[in-house]
Amino acid sequence: MNQENKRKISASDLVGLVLCVVFIPIIIINIILIASSYLNPSELPGVCGVKPAVVLSGSMEPTIQVGDLIFIRSTDPVTLQEGDVVCYLSSGKAITHRIVGVTEGEDGQPRYVTQGDANNAADRLAVTTDQVQGVWQGARIPQLGNAILFMQTTTGMLLFIICPLLLFF
Repeated sequence: MNQENKRKISASDLVGLVLCVVFIPIIIINIILIASSYLNPSELPGVCGVKPAVVLSGSMEPTIQVGDLIFIRSTDPVTLQEGDVVCYLSSGKAITHRIVGVTEGEDGQPRYVTQGDANNAADRLAVTTDQVQGVWQGARIPQLGNAILFMQTTTGMLLFIICPLLLFF
C-alpha cells in the first residue's frame, strides 16, 4: 500500500468521532425516555429504574436547589420509611419531599406524610403507594435542569437542535 492510499486522521475526524461517541448514547436514552412517557403517561419516564426529574421549586432547599436535575431510583414503596426523600405524582406533577411520618390507610396500605425541608408544615394530603415514583438517594447535577428547561423552549430548540443539524449537513 502506498502513502497516497493511507489516510491521515485529521482533527475534525477526531472531533467527529468523539461527538458521535458522546451523543449517540444521549440520543438513545432520550428516545427511550420519550417512548416510555407515551407508553406510561401516569409515570415518570426512566431508564434502567432511574428517572431524571427537574426541580422546579425551592421546597427542598438547601438539600436540593431549584434548577437541579435529580435522579430518582425505582423502589418498592412499602420499604420506604421516615426520613426518605421520595418523588411522587400529585395531579400530574412530580413532587420531591421528605417522608416525615408513615400512617396506615383504611385499606391497610401505608400512607406517607411528606414535607419539603424548607416548608414549615407537612403536605396537606398523605401520599399513597401508587403515587410514589421512587426514592432520591442524593444523586443530582446542580443547575442542569435549568439548561434542560431552556432546551425545551423555541429558542433553545433552535440553538441546540436546528443549528447543529444545519452545521452537520
